[in-house]
Amino acid sequence: MRNGRRFRSRAAMGAGLWVLLLAVACSGGASPTAPPAPPGDVLLVILDTTRADHLSSYGYSEITTPNLDRLAGDGTRYSNAWSQAPWTLPAVATILTGEPPYQHGAGRHEGATFPIRDDIPTLAERLQVTGYRTGAFINVIWCSPELSSLDRGFDRYDFATSDASNVGQRSAEETTTAAIDWIDEIGSDPAFLVVHYFDPHLSYDPPAPYDGQFGGGLGRRVPPGFGSAGQVFGVRGGQIRLDERERKALVARYDGELAYTDAQFGRLRSELEARGRWDDALVVVVADHGEEFWDHGGFEHGHSHHRELLRVPLIVKRPGDPGGTVAPERVRQLEIAPTVLSFAGLDSTLPGFVLGQGSAAEAIAEGSLWSGDLYSIRTDAGTLMMRRSTGDTSFYAADDPGEFQSGSVDPAMPGLQERLDAIPRPRVQAPSEMTDEQRARLKSLGYL
Repeated sequence: MRNGRRFRSRAAMGAGLWVLLLAVACSGGASPTAPPAPPGDVLLVILDTTRADHLSSYGYSEITTPNLDRLAGDGTRYSNAWSQAPWTLPAVATILTGEPPYQHGAGRHEGATFPIRDDIPTLAERLQVTGYRTGAFINVIWCSPELSSLDRGFDRYDFATSDASNVGQRSAEETTTAAIDWIDEIGSDPAFLVVHYFDPHLSYDPPAPYDGQFGGGLGRRVPPGFGSAGQVFGVRGGQIRLDERERKALVARYDGELAYTDAQFGRLRSELEARGRWDDALVVVVADHGEEFWDHGGFEHGHSHHRELLRVPLIVKRPGDPGGTVAPERVRQLEIAPTVLSFAGLDSTLPGFVLGQGSAAEAIAEGSLWSGDLYSIRTDAGTLMMRRSTGDTSFYAADDPGEFQSGSVDPAMPGLQERLDAIPRPRVQAPSEMTDEQRARLKSLGYL
């Protein structure tokens, strides 16, 4: 069993002041009228390390995600959705604040880890004011309260780690159980429920029968518990070379993790349906980032801005949706917070728009796990990647969707590099205080 710890919210002074001002604003500043009553629950599911093209509803050759496919049939599947960062902390911070990484400040810069800034309100803080009960069930050390400050505004911020040699997780089954227990605790109160499923992340070790669902005997080619420091360092750095059969075995186990996670999402849905908390709920499922399996010569995530790391699944179900819609417009994680706030009857001045009411002219991503100076921009003209410290750039034209043929920027489409140059440096405050245990855990997989 994976052990968990629970933390209460620790709102910073700046965030507390923001909540007070919002409460005054909701009352009009004069007669103290109540904010609009919540119209229904909000369920936000964050899938860790899930590349869009491995979901069956996104065209994958295997049936990995029947329950998410069913959700897509009930709502809208966004086929052109993009993350704002190739690793967890800045991406999840964008999802939970609606701000780009340079604005919310969470990430790694110059060897230190930074939380979201005190003056950046979270979705939970905004919704709490309107009467929502707020609960999050989080399973990755980067999003611990100490390192991220993402617990602000949550009545329950249930953060769990394990004793395993991993960055910290509990199983999707345990996570689902904890989330449903909390739903039962709050009774009929409206809920903002965030469920983070970590399982698709290394070590690609799904339980039976998912461990052999897509590879059969292939799975035996990978050592049990793949994901130890030595193995990941070796594979990532090229010192350990895997043959084609071994690589396929890893992918099969990754797909097994997706299938297991999908089954637990299906269980979560069934439990909410049984409690009458599904039909009137806004449901959003999104990934923080993807995963590379040697698409561009690399392995895992955090290191590049290619599409296998930044294109993410995004599926949204609103009450009364006709269902079965595939939306081709370019959208970003930045659109999630405005969509949730709109559902709750709250206005937003965030940079994103309400999903279904626009298309993003560009999708920008910032940073990497080991360096803050990697930037990219995706437009109709193509994708430009730039390392700011050296000025090195790579451009991939729109007719090269796999991003394999780097060339020069089309002179007819000026301004892409200038757009990246104009992105401000991250606005950060004091770095997070990391415990020896956290540092050791992150070092064990090469994250520090």
